[in-house]
Amino acid sequence: MKIVGIIAEYNPLHNGHLYHINQIKSRLNPDGIICAMSGNFVQRGEPACFDKWARAEMALHAGADLIMEIPTCFAASTAEIFAESAVRLLQNTGIINILSFGVEQFYEKEFFLLGKLLSREPLFFKELIKKHLKGGVSFPTARQKAIEEFLGANRNSQFYDAGTVSNILKMPNSILALEYIKAAVKINADFSFFPVIRKGGGYNDQNLMENYSSATAIRKALKDNQPESWNILSKNLPDFCLKIIQKEIESGHGPVFFEDFDAILLYMLRRLAARDFANFFDINEGLENRLKKAARSSGNIEQLVLQAKTRRYTQTRIKRGLIHILLGIRKDIVSTRTPLYFRILGFNSKGSKMLKQIKARSSLPIVTRASDYKDLDNDARQMFEIDLLSSDIYALAFKNQIFRKGGADFSRKVILI
Repeated sequence: MKIVGIIAEYNPLHNGHLYHINQIKSRLNPDGIICAMSGNFVQRGEPACFDKWARAEMALHAGADLIMEIPTCFAASTAEIFAESAVRLLQNTGIINILSFGVEQFYEKEFFLLGKLLSREPLFFKELIKKHLKGGVSFPTARQKAIEEFLGANRNSQFYDAGTVSNILKMPNSILALEYIKAAVKINADFSFFPVIRKGGGYNDQNLMENYSSATAIRKALKDNQPESWNILSKNLPDFCLKIIQKEIESGHGPVFFEDFDAILLYMLRRLAARDFANFFDINEGLENRLKKAARSSGNIEQLVLQAKTRRYTQTRIKRGLIHILLGIRKDIVSTRTPLYFRILGFNSKGSKMLKQIKARSSLPIVTRASDYKDLDNDARQMFEIDLLSSDIYALAFKNQIFRKGGADFSRKVILI
């Protein structure tokens, strides 16, 4: 059988995502598509604009057959941890043999050269990263400089195009694709890869385009909520997504943005002692002091992030750290990089058959009802409780106060198409 895995956020699902799925179907004719999707908080350190059930429904209508939630502790982490945990999740199904992803450009030789280097991390390469970090730059910048320097010093070992390597390390989707390949090499995942060249706006483009705008631009338009934007939005979103989004907005379920948590986060930051920040992933080396100082002098999170950021501490890193504080995600649980269960958000008839295959081939428990999490072992239960809390905290941002009650994971059913 030919089963394709996709790692996604669908925040929200747009024409570019639908194009990706349609390319998989038309060119591979797979027996099934399984999507590992972020829950209510995503990798760039923000809440998803619509909750995980709405986005799972979008994915099923777009052509995915089975939607699994990436545990929140990994979904809201660095690109490296997000990618590795998602690849592990898909590998553990025991039935996926193709991993597909969107990418700006794909150069097979350079991607696999970089994937192998990053999965092995030779001592000299690690030393180069440390050297550049001491220069005060962010980790992504330090790693890029170390890669270029390392490959330059080992040019005779394998031919590659230096310009291509440099481009790969500057394009957001290419960086994520590289992390997927690196993770697959690291854990010996038995995948082949099916890259699909992206259409339309770049990952961080904030302006709406005619048909293929970035998710960033779409979220910005949703946030600005200008009447004239809706006509363009309708051209960038599949009809079924537009209907789901309109339903969510009319019911007061969304959209949700980081600013909706301003007061909660400022309260938590002002209340925590600087030493308490050490419990959270990636908040160290003085960042905790910057956050404490900024929390006292800021009136909202946007001001806080701008005050705390430096060349080394990027806005995205700070926002991810704030999400970890908001949800109480300890660094020890993040460092495992290993999902301990399959949390099912939705499926269709094909997905139902694949679930039976997964149950027969994998040792990981399958959770379709949240109440079943109590049967998990201690480590898995702690991981799942973060997912539960993330839904309860996320609900506090809903416009309709009726839906701000906790326990949504226990009352919401798996999406069936």
